[in-house]
Amino acid sequence: MARKKTETDKYILLHPKDYMTLIEDHITLNALKIAGVETMPIYKSVRSILKNERVEIHIKPIEKNYR
Repeated sequence: MARKKTETDKYILLHPKDYMTLIEDHITLNALKIAGVETMPIYKSVRSILKNERVEIHIKPIEKNYR
């Protein structure tokens, strides 16, 4: 999970493990797109759900003792 330093700061702090997971997921998604997953119904379903805002994505602050 990430947290903002202050409300005026545009950047967030991210644990190195979480950053690596984010990078791996991004690379995996790009590889799947190259392989043609964008034409599959499951990908279209996910995009439809996110586009129609049926699922809300929240960023919540974390405790200072995050490990």
